[in-house]
Amino acid sequence: THVAMESTGVYWKPVFNILEEEFEILLVNARHIKNVPGQKTDKKDSRWITKLLLSGLLKGSFIPPKGIRELRDLTRYKRKVIEQVSSEKNRIHKLLEDANI
Repeated sequence: THVAMESTGVYWKPVFNILEEEFEILLVNARHIKNVPGQKTDKKDSRWITKLLLSGLLKGSFIPPKGIRELRDLTRYKRKVIEQVSSEKNRIHKLLEDANI
């Protein structure tokens, strides 16, 4: 019924999108899950997260609703496209200046 996972980078997003309708998901900041020092492996990390989840010691991060997440993605994409257009305009302008046009 519950799934807990670390929020490292953007690697959690596809898994979260698939599981969010079926399970209650706790997305936990990796800094809050300080593991026992030693050899780190994914299997040991998953066992440690499972123990913490079963003990009720995990606090999930805030994840906005799906509509807001999609709106954020679109806004970020739009900003990136605008930055790329501006960058290309600047390159063309510099090229024309270098050619004394």
